[in-house]
Amino acid sequence: MLRSKVGKTTINLNDLYTTIQGEGLLSGVPAVFVRIQGCNLRCVWCDQPEALSFSQRGVELERILKLIELYPHGHVVITGGEPFTEENLPYLVEGILKMNKSVQIETNCTLWQERMEEFASQIHITCSPKACAGWEVHPKIRQYAKELKMVVDQNLNLDVLLKFEDFLKKQCVVLQPEGNKEVFFQKALELQVNLLNLGYQVRVLPQLHKLFHLK
Repeated sequence: MLRSKVGKTTINLNDLYTTIQGEGLLSGVPAVFVRIQGCNLRCVWCDQPEALSFSQRGVELERILKLIELYPHGHVVITGGEPFTEENLPYLVEGILKMNKSVQIETNCTLWQERMEEFASQIHITCSPKACAGWEVHPKIRQYAKELKMVVDQNLNLDVLLKFEDFLKKQCVVLQPEGNKEVFFQKALELQVNLLNLGYQVRVLPQLHKLFHLK
């Protein structure tokens, strides 16, 4: 077992706040969001550009855990940026799990940390591959992810989706229209029908927090 390092251990934190989970299979769940600072990719439509740089925003792990514990929310979403760029991610996850809160990590799927193996089966990993990385997914993310969230933009097509047959078979795929734009919503519906004709059921879901102007 890892032992949560507190004291001087820090997390590069961009923000910490409460809202609802606005995306994916857990849409609507009240959650504490922990946004990590720094990302290894640069998606053209990124809606969190302020979290991309690797500027040091170290906040003590102990302080973060105490803040999370103050909230009654039973679910914590670790997002970014890219959470797997944070070297102390396993200690953050361990500390949250010890509070008996559920943990979700939203990742672009390109990175992994071996120390996360201990907790991977206990948490909800949302895999969201990106076109700018050639839809790359680390084998460990592919093994442990509980959902595949595909942003429907000008790049996504049926051939790309069929590369994720393992997720399609588990019926855990979400098609999310980029920016809730009508053109991409219609494209998502078309992709959904094409997949239905191949025997696969997927969900088309918007970004709820954007629809209702939430954080």
